Amino acid sequence: MLPVMRRSMPTLALLLLVAAPLGAQTRDWVAPARYEHLVPRVGGEPGRVFSNLRYESNNRSMRGDFDPRAESGAENARRQQAIAGRIRGLFVLRDALFSQQDHPVEHQAFALMMPANWVTAAVADTMAGTPLRPVRAPALDDDAAWAAIPDAATMFGSFQPSDRLFETARRARGAGTPAEQAETRNARHNVRVLAEEAGYMIADAPRGARAVAACGAERISRSDRAYFTEALRRERVITLSVENPNEHERRDENKGFSIWGRDVPAAALTLTRDAVLRRRLEDGELALERYDLTQPAERRRAVEVLEAIVPTGSTGHRVWVWVGGGIIEGTELVEDASDQLPTFQRELAAAAIAHDRVIVFNRPSFRLRGHTAELEATVDRFHRMGLPLSVNASSGALQRVFRR
Repeated sequence: MLPVMRRSMPTLALLLLVAAPLGAQTRDWVAPARYEHLVPRVGGEPGRVFSNLRYESNNRSMRGDFDPRAESGAENARRQQAIAGRIRGLFVLRDALFSQQDHPVEHQAFALMMPANWVTAAVADTMAGTPLRPVRAPALDDDAAWAAIPDAATMFGSFQPSDRLFETARRARGAGTPAEQAETRNARHNVRVLAEEAGYMIADAPRGARAVAACGAERISRSDRAYFTEALRRERVITLSVENPNEHERRDENKGFSIWGRDVPAAALTLTRDAVLRRRLEDGELALERYDLTQPAERRRAVEVLEAIVPTGSTGHRVWVWVGGGIIEGTELVEDASDQLPTFQRELAAAAIAHDRVIVFNRPSFRLRGHTAELEATVDRFHRMGLPLSVNASSGALQRVFRR
């Protein structure tokens, strides 16, 4: 049985970070001990929260609507930092270009994360002896230079292109509505950030594929710390990586370490995956999404990844393994496969991993609305298993249940 992790004592740096305003903290709730393993949802302006619970965040609601001001990205980051500092932990999806806290078009990014499969591309090319081609990112005000870039593949060089960033960045600065002009400025700024990030790996390419993988992993890890602060990343923020994306996520959202439409050697994928996940795990807790417990191959994949990043005898931060059943067609929801949890836990028990560094996080979430009467039995069941319970509910909805 895998233990539900206990709250760690915050460092002095974190205490200083979240010390103000004290009034806002005293208005927050504390969930009864019976419910400390619940993981509810949090949005951009959550009001009161439970200070002793972990939460799942939603990137879209956390950053809010499009904002043309250049400082909007920094304000988004400060808001997320403030929420993370008030609770026990915050799961954040930080995985792909358009699946992170910064939006590459709608906001001027605060600390944009380079996609993980950009590291894969650089590693694979370096292994093959293929020179890395840089991202083309002219001066912000050089309309002619941006317009001269013929296509997205040319703009992004050796790395997976984004048609939306390409099309937005090459528009004339004065074209369109004020909102469209702001999007153009944002896109150009963010392409230049990506070009700089890729440039670090290009500079390390003469040292070989391992150096490129290490460099890319360090840049991604650095962006995590820059966005949330080093203290929050260590104490409260749990970065979620889609290590096992489905076809839609790989093809349309560019998630994971593989590259859609490109046959990448297994050695390049493994080197990149292990370098990025191990480096991020040095900074704080990590979550991996998602493994279908009804498929033996996916259970084996989860074990393989864990044996690589938290092997027997290792120490350090913990890994949350998000599991469930198959994806429900046309949605991002998964089927309930909790009946397979005992099988998976037996397989983990036999694996060459540091068992105290692994926490299984079962999906789908318990839907509170219309199922309140079932909550207590589910709370008891997951408590007996020593597992956290994801609850699709806000703090306010939970508080109403607790007061009954």
